Formats: sequence, structure tokens, C-alpha cells
Amino acid sequence: MKKEDLFIISMFVIIFLLPLIPTLIYVGYKLIIIPLLPSMQMQQVFRILICGIPISLIIAYGYITRDKITSTLSGVFLFPLFTIYSWILLALTDHYFTIEQLIGYLRMQLIPPTNATFMLINGLTGYFASRGTKASLLVAILFGILFSLFVLDID
Repeated sequence: MKKEDLFIISMFVIIFLLPLIPTLIYVGYKLIIIPLLPSMQMQQVFRILICGIPISLIIAYGYITRDKITSTLSGVFLFPLFTIYSWILLALTDHYFTIEQLIGYLRMQLIPPTNATFMLINGLTGYFASRGTKASLLVAILFGILFSLFVLDID
């Protein structure tokens, strides 16, 4: 394979498959953990895992590869794709799932203000991580912490 082909494949994986990690954690939490261990502490731990793992991967990818486009796009599309993927997986576990529900949900989720805020914060995280300096890495980590704090307060 050529280097350009590997770059395109890694770009696809980072942007579109990275949101599957928090999605699988979230769906597992909703379907398995909540019925067995309903507690506020577990909910906070899973929220930290849901936002911490992909943000740290975006920061690491951006800092190592210095790829501004992929890092920024993976940050921008992380939260919207996470919400869409998790809704689809949770809807598929419902016995009354219909395609009309999916179409209505996708229309509703185009870009609400919450998604726009998260898209901006995560996009800036990926951008600053890919700049390659230690100061911009620190800014990216601070944006990641800011995203985590926003997610912890949402209920």
C-alpha cells in the first residue's frame, strides 16, 4: 500500500470509527450497568470514560501525526456521531423500532446548540493538539478537560 492510501484509511478510521468506542461504552452502560448497579458514582465514572478515552486519542493522534485536518475533523464529528451511533444501537434493542423514528431523530439532531458547543470544543482540541508545540498541547488538554466538565454537568 502507498503512504497516501494509509493516510486516507487512517483518516476514515479516526473520524468515523473513533465515536464507536464511547458508543459501545455508553450502550453497555445503559443496557447492563444501570439495571444492575444504579448509582451516581458509576454514572460519573462512565461519563468520564465516554469523553476521556476518545479525547485523549484525538490529542495523541494530533500530537504524534501533526495532521491538522484529521485531528480537527475527528474532534468536530466526535459528539454528533456518538449521539447518532448510540441512538441507533439503543433503538435497535427496542422492539418497536421503526425507520421513521430514525429519520425523525436524524432531522432533530442536525446541529442543536449543545452539539455545536461540543463540536467547537472538540475541534479546537484536535487542532491545538496537531500544532505540535508543548503550549498548544497544553491548550488541547485544557479543552479536553473543559469538554469533560461539560459532559459531567449534563443530565
